[in-house]
Amino acid sequence: MSSFISVQNIIYPSNELSLTMILLEEWSFVYIEGLDSKKYLQNQLTIDMNLLSQNDHILCAHCNFNGKVWSTMRLFHYNKGYAYIQRKSVSMIQIIELKKYSIFSKIDINQLNNIYLIGIAGSNSRLFLLKFFKKLPDQNHLIVYENKKVILWFSEPLERFLLILNLSDFLLFKKNINEKIFFNNSKQWLSLDIEANFPIIDEQSSKKFTPLAINLERLKAISFKKGCYYGQETIARIYFKNLNKRFLCSLTSQGSISPKIGSIIETYIDYKWCKIGFLLSIVKIKSKETWIQAVLYKSININNLFRIYGYKNIFLIKDKN
Repeated sequence: MSSFISVQNIIYPSNELSLTMILLEEWSFVYIEGLDSKKYLQNQLTIDMNLLSQNDHILCAHCNFNGKVWSTMRLFHYNKGYAYIQRKSVSMIQIIELKKYSIFSKIDINQLNNIYLIGIAGSNSRLFLLKFFKKLPDQNHLIVYENKKVILWFSEPLERFLLILNLSDFLLFKKNINEKIFFNNSKQWLSLDIEANFPIIDEQSSKKFTPLAINLERLKAISFKKGCYYGQETIARIYFKNLNKRFLCSLTSQGSISPKIGSIIETYIDYKWCKIGFLLSIVKIKSKETWIQAVLYKSININNLFRIYGYKNIFLIKDKN
């Protein structure tokens, strides 16, 4: 019974995560359908729609004419069209921009508020889900459809699953749980995305960075062969002329602070603090440690010390590989 679910407000790193159910209330679900949906998205998004199979979900971006990212999203086939998951704070702005040129296309774009996005992660998550679903996704089939339910598979930073459920399926799923599982908020999923180096674009960081500045080419989220899409000329020029001067990384510090997204990141050079980047996202780990995702200038020494402007906490780059 669902009474065995324990509420957990502490965010854990992936290597310490017990079996956990995560409500992704900071993400939104957008559905696109219509005869022109594939063609329309091909002209808007950074990936080649022709390469998106029924077995895959893929990271991509929607950019403006200047090649700056409106949002990053997880795209896949859904019902009679396509769907994507993105940060809720930027969702309505991004949808308005996506709809701008749809007046002459047979396409319908809507954020669905009756869909529940549920993360399952931590120890024995696959064994747990096999009690409820006949088949689960894996590295060969990244997505599974079962009636109206959809399951996405992620390998980084550990095996985890994202369930897409309507209200009745979510309530039934929760009711039938008869073992101990922790229930946490979306900050837990955010911490896993930071560990996996997935760029987090909220409203405050929308339209500020090119896909290359947030490492989307390394994540295979940009096509340089498919032809034109919004921002393509700028993105291609930066890529082929090696003009990108920024990169995405994660930093860690002891202690708990609460800076705003968009805060300035500084580094210590020649006995003074110098501006070196921008804060994209932040999460507090076990109330003892702070992780941030940042966009930094490539000119830095990765062994430098860093801080957020206005705070004394010293940060180090979390993963130097």
